[in-house]
Amino acid sequence: MRFSEAMMMEEQVDGQLVANFDRSWWVVNGPNGGVIVALLVRAAQHYLGNDRCVRTVTTHFFAAPREGAVELEVIVEREGRIAAFATVRMTQEGRQIATALVAMAEMQVVSHEWEQRTFPSLPAIDDTWVIASELPDVPLRSCWEQRWGIGVPGVPETSTVPGGYEGGGWVRLAEPEPYDEALLAAMSDSWVPAVMVHSGLAVHTPTLELTVQFRTDPRNIDLSSESYCAAVFRQLSGSEGFLDETGEIWSPDGRLLVLSRQIGVVLPRPDDTIGQWDFVRS
Repeated sequence: MRFSEAMMMEEQVDGQLVANFDRSWWVVNGPNGGVIVALLVRAAQHYLGNDRCVRTVTTHFFAAPREGAVELEVIVEREGRIAAFATVRMTQEGRQIATALVAMAEMQVVSHEWEQRTFPSLPAIDDTWVIASELPDVPLRSCWEQRWGIGVPGVPETSTVPGGYEGGGWVRLAEPEPYDEALLAAMSDSWVPAVMVHSGLAVHTPTLELTVQFRTDPRNIDLSSESYCAAVFRQLSGSEGFLDETGEIWSPDGRLLVLSRQIGVVLPRPDDTIGQWDFVRS
């Protein structure tokens, strides 16, 4: 299922939107959290329109949906001159799946701009690494084309933090489509969790909360469907069974597109093959 197909939804008579999950975007126990967030963003845009860029979405995940239909309820909280706000709830057969707070905003006059973060240092796309390991139960991996250039296991010179749990490189959809906020939201949760490849442990990391902030409207820059974005994700803290992850996504010409932050649970997997990772030059 292409990304645009996964984002399809229909409005019902009662005003609710209905979308559908199949296993195309699955990870261990259900669909990837980024795809859930992308659907919540699209639902908010359905009622708030596309005149303003989504600037932030914060999602709490209550349960993993099963295959099949899910319902999306949107409550428009406020529409102001600069910003508009909505709450989006996803349910499935009466079971609450996720809730998101979405803010869209646009400024007519921009008085000052600056960026003190730096574009990640990455090798050329043809000089990167790809995962050679078989990944059971993770159809999501085939949805993204990922070229590792940061935090490659066994290649210490690619790490920015010695021994750090980090990963990143160049990324785009395996079947490219135009960039928008929903696609970038999905991309913000697309990378293999660093603890999985660096710890050697058989774990998976369901997300409790994910916040995605959109720093550049992708429609205002030259970002073609075929473009790779530069991405880096770091899980530099794990405590009491939880981890935090920070992420950055950049356009290839150096514009910061997305900042992300999430809190996840570190759970053991009975299938220890998930802890065996091999990387090869692309």
